[in-house]
Amino acid sequence: MHSEVANWRRILPNLATSLTLLLGLGAIEAARSGDADLALRFILLAVLADGIDGVLARRLGVASSFGGHLDALADLVAFGIAPGVLFATQNAAASGPVRIGLIACIALAGAWRLARFQADAPRSEFVGLPITVGGPLFALAVGGVLRADLGGAIAWGIALAILMVSRVPYPRFTSGRLGRAAWISAAVFIALLVIDGRGAMVIAHLGLATYVIWGLWRGFVVMAPRTRQVTDDRARRD
Repeated sequence: MHSEVANWRRILPNLATSLTLLLGLGAIEAARSGDADLALRFILLAVLADGIDGVLARRLGVASSFGGHLDALADLVAFGIAPGVLFATQNAAASGPVRIGLIACIALAGAWRLARFQADAPRSEFVGLPITVGGPLFALAVGGVLRADLGGAIAWGIALAILMVSRVPYPRFTSGRLGRAAWISAAVFIALLVIDGRGAMVIAHLGLATYVIWGLWRGFVVMAPRTRQVTDDRARRD
């Protein structure tokens, strides 16, 4: 009996991760069918599913390397590939090299970001912009209410890809005060998504963009001087 309970405890987080993957596949199909709004909804719901699986694994005490690898694969589909497909379908008039190049840019940056996350030792902060922010924000920029033109979409894609593979420290949004605020925001977002989809898209777009800008400001203005001071102090001691 105990073994069966333990198996179910391990399965629950993986089911949540599988939901992220399925939502990513749904987003790809919706984008291919020309329904950008549905594709965006799937991608944003995948962000919530991705947050749930980690919380379940930690609360149930069943975090594992299998779950981590499955999570990375699901994230790549939902946030690395689906947003690129959405860009391609929303900009069908763009040249093939441009569409394929930007799809590859987002997918490769996301893959490298996820591979580094799996390979590095656990840290108190993210190293580089999380794909769960970069991918959805790019999707919102190319298909949301505040969508950009082709030039703007390309700029968004390149900038977010650079941030994903960068070493800029970004705070985790699954723990502490930021984590509590994130869960409250998620509940509000789901309610808004049901009541007013366009309003929810705007709020998600502005919220994710604020996180990106805040992380840059925090990394270069607040933390960089402290890091240099620590390095200088060590050098003087040596």
